[in-house]
Amino acid sequence: MKISFLPSLSRWKSRAPNKVIVSLGYPAIFHWTILAVLLGVLIFSAFKQMVPLLAATSFLLILPFLSRFWSRYALRSLSVAVSTSHGRAFPGEKVELTFELINKWLPLPWLEVEMELPYRLVTGKRSLSPYTRTRLRWVTALLPGQVITWKHTLEAKTRGDYRLGLPRLRSGDMFGLFPKELVLTHFESLLVYPQIFPLSKLNLPLRALFGEKAGPRSIYEDVSRVAGSRDYRYDDSFKHIHWKASAAHSKLQTRQYESSTSLSLLLILDVHSFPEEDEEFERAVSTVASLAYEAHRRGFAVGLITNSEPQVQIAIGSGQNQLLQILEALARITAKSRIPLYEQMGEFRTILPMGATLVVVTRTTTPTLASLARQLEQDGHSLLWVSIEQTTGQERPAIVSLNGRAYS
Repeated sequence: MKISFLPSLSRWKSRAPNKVIVSLGYPAIFHWTILAVLLGVLIFSAFKQMVPLLAATSFLLILPFLSRFWSRYALRSLSVAVSTSHGRAFPGEKVELTFELINKWLPLPWLEVEMELPYRLVTGKRSLSPYTRTRLRWVTALLPGQVITWKHTLEAKTRGDYRLGLPRLRSGDMFGLFPKELVLTHFESLLVYPQIFPLSKLNLPLRALFGEKAGPRSIYEDVSRVAGSRDYRYDDSFKHIHWKASAAHSKLQTRQYESSTSLSLLLILDVHSFPEEDEEFERAVSTVASLAYEAHRRGFAVGLITNSEPQVQIAIGSGQNQLLQILEALARITAKSRIPLYEQMGEFRTILPMGATLVVVTRTTTPTLASLARQLEQDGHSLLWVSIEQTTGQERPAIVSLNGRAYS
């Protein structure tokens, strides 16, 4: 039922804190004119003692008051529950959206249900206006005590953190004289993870990065685990001096660390290099997600750093929860960034874990980033540089270097 009247400014909040009933308004001048005419006919018929006209006019005068009462309490007796089958999904998965309507006592001669869905979630395309929505509509009627369940299956087209709602229900009297609208203020959230591609589609030198199978790794010192101290040598780093041990031995001592043989990856997404959220940016996010999944599958530790707004800093770790934390961060990430990568890495260079392989995913390489890569390699980090920029006839990420070795 299409209602063309403008909503009135008066609102009534129900006892339940999660819903609001709004009056959609009605043409007051028209209504008052009709009431005045009917009142005149009523007085005329009573004065002339015209019983049939008097009865009909009385009925027509009672009808608006009955309709007003009906509309006022129609939606108050309605209970609504909205839920999703699961709040997490990957692109291409189907999510079931369920509406449950319970009418307690007052019949609803008509009921229109409307719910907004994010345009990007449903279509997989970015809308030109932030107000563009895809709407679900359903019209029915409810008897007293009747329960109706309505299910809609939607396919998650692309990654993102979405809010499903606000659900709106419109109803009123049987003549539509006083329509009301119930707005549920509760949102249902749906988080869609990035697309994870098979590694064969990424064209990355993973044999050089991961190896064909598990085997001995290079031995690195784990600075988080101090094993003891030894005499200071001229080539030791000044920041590794053990001052307490030096005071006890009356000469400089250097910390000794436990060795670590497990491979760890620190994934770095250069959001600042992408001007907007386009296909290249989505491909970069999927590349990082695919690398995180592969590292988790092979039992390696993995972490994530981005220069997005807000920044993402997930320390290197392992396990299922670590992977989910990375995927959730990548699902919510946008192309907003205020800090170039070389400025951020200048801040984090001193705290980067020794022995970790740094995988930098960026749109394109620049002289500034090339200089940063040389500095990181001089610090002893194994570095993989991934360029996402698409050239003619190329749809896969291009590998710039892995410790100075070039890949195409």
